[in-house]
Amino acid sequence: MLEEPPGEETPAATGIVLAGGAGTRLGRDKASEPLLGRHLLQWVVDKVAVVVDEIVVVTAAGQTLPPVTTARTLRAVEDVLPAKGPLGGIYSGLREARRELALVTGCDMPLLSVPLLRELLRLSEGYDVVMPRRRGRTQALHAVYRRSCLKPMRRELVAGHLKVISFLPAVRVRYVDEDVWTRFDPEGLSFFNINTEEDLSRAAAMLQPPRRE
Repeated sequence: MLEEPPGEETPAATGIVLAGGAGTRLGRDKASEPLLGRHLLQWVVDKVAVVVDEIVVVTAAGQTLPPVTTARTLRAVEDVLPAKGPLGGIYSGLREARRELALVTGCDMPLLSVPLLRELLRLSEGYDVVMPRRRGRTQALHAVYRRSCLKPMRRELVAGHLKVISFLPAVRVRYVDEDVWTRFDPEGLSFFNINTEEDLSRAAAMLQPPRRE
């Protein structure tokens, strides 16, 4: 059973969904890719909307998003610094966020865990970034960023340093290791993203409701 600490409310936050990736390995736009009757972007928005007040979807220049249904305010914004990768996308979304905190995910992560998303937000007090680590690797596209990251992010982008983690030495980071996040997502399915046809098939198998005998 997934564990969720009682008695602590989730702080208000913006959800930032990065939808402007090239989708090179899949060969087509991931945001619009259908999965069990819903496109990938809708799967992600449905999960993120549970824990945020508004959603900002960051797109590439000229990208057309599929229709999205949500009770939250949703805005689409283009990358302000094109061709700067995920760091540029996070920066673009954070500039538009109306909340101080922003929960960032990719549009190709349909197996997000709502309890884990909520926990990352709860752990944010006193930090600029809350970022899970899995097997020693940071999960920068499943993390919480504060608007205080904007200036150090821009410095790195202008300098041509495009790794998402490049700005982290300049801010306060709380890493969330496996002993914490596995209480909410034991198998780490939150970090599973769609890159290939095989990934789509695996996601469909995991999301398909069990048949009733």
